[in-house]
Amino acid sequence: MAEPIPSRHGRMAGERDWKKAYAALRMTAEEAAELVRDGDVLDVTGGANWPNAFDAALARNLKKTGKRIELNTLFMLQPYALTAPELQKQVCYNTGFLAARERELHVQGNVHFCPINLGQTGRWMAARRPRIVAAVCSAPDENGWMSRGMWGAHVTREAMEQCEVLLAVVNDRMPSFVSDGERHMLLHVSEVDGILEDCHAPLETPPAPADETDRAIAGHIAELVSDGSCVQFGLGGLANAVGSDLVYAGKKDLGLQSEAITDCVVDLMRRGVINNSRKQICRGRSVGAYYIGDRALWDFAGGNPDFCQKEIDWVNDPRRICRNDGVVSINNAMEIDLTGQVNAESIGDSQYSGSGGQLEWVIGSQWSKGGKSIIALRSAYRDSRGQLHSKIKPTLPPGSIVTTPRSWTQYVVTEYGVADLRYRSVLERARALIAVAHPDFREELRRQMPW
Repeated sequence: MAEPIPSRHGRMAGERDWKKAYAALRMTAEEAAELVRDGDVLDVTGGANWPNAFDAALARNLKKTGKRIELNTLFMLQPYALTAPELQKQVCYNTGFLAARERELHVQGNVHFCPINLGQTGRWMAARRPRIVAAVCSAPDENGWMSRGMWGAHVTREAMEQCEVLLAVVNDRMPSFVSDGERHMLLHVSEVDGILEDCHAPLETPPAPADETDRAIAGHIAELVSDGSCVQFGLGGLANAVGSDLVYAGKKDLGLQSEAITDCVVDLMRRGVINNSRKQICRGRSVGAYYIGDRALWDFAGGNPDFCQKEIDWVNDPRRICRNDGVVSINNAMEIDLTGQVNAESIGDSQYSGSGGQLEWVIGSQWSKGGKSIIALRSAYRDSRGQLHSKIKPTLPPGSIVTTPRSWTQYVVTEYGVADLRYRSVLERARALIAVAHPDFREELRRQMPW
């Protein structure tokens, strides 16, 4: 694996000794906050890569000076100093994925959702024309290269190369992941304009437990995965259940390219179920943009040459996804109508999450030779009063967002089976979906069929 070549000239780019450059670039969080001007646009890594010390120092600076900023990021895992209510009129917070904490703060009026596919995030953040980019990184290796970590894949080189000030927030407790080639996830000391050191334990995302319904859905999904397939997992208990079922079913020679690499991958690789031996691109290596899990995942994947981390624009590009044969994409949904329209992001007209990468993987997997796109959902749910409701509906409720249009929906899997909708008439689709609906609602759905 050839070492990358720095592509941006930072403030100390002329210094040949990266250690001397590092020492000269070091600054305090308060000094970094002073670099922010009134009206500045900032792109910042999110999730477990949130720059905590810079966040706190900049919040204090804004309160003192009254400056206003625009902040672009993703995946708020905890409340930030910059999103405190008292800074509501000074911080415009834009996100391309409305995570739980962002939903909670949406009512403040300064948290705004931007509808994009996850693979467009880098281009979206660059299009906001940031003057400052702050990226949390691991400590440098022996050659001065820093890993942009677990959740940093959305701040891409496109934004970093056009910004005026690039800050590296170095956390020596952040795992370092192997990355190389185009759209790699490494950043060299010579490319940055300032370095802040912020040592804290990164936030872990423990594996979600699978319940009986998850395991039933996972069993149907595992039957659709053939030996040699290249899989993409989602998040949550279902992904972990699918991983267990792939082991139980004795699947062989699976590959992995996925926007998120989670804990379920560890067992699959240790057991040899995923060995990436039949992939067409990045053969022999598991490829992902985000490492979302706990210490067990980081310990296994950190520094492991059997992985290759890439920026999200690269991983989620359908034109690249389809270059592997037999891609099987697995994505969750909130509800689906009888024609196959999939809503994975809203409750009526209320935005609940983002579009994520669902449509990109639906298209990329179906463009893949022998590929399959799977939409998984529970057949029903209970509301706060304990009343059961079907997730398969005659029509989507007014205002619902269509994440995947019916023309792209292929397999729909519930705990009751598999509905193959591709190339089916609307009548055939409705019948197939009713067959996998919760039994309590099948007759009602038949009566409400508009055809």
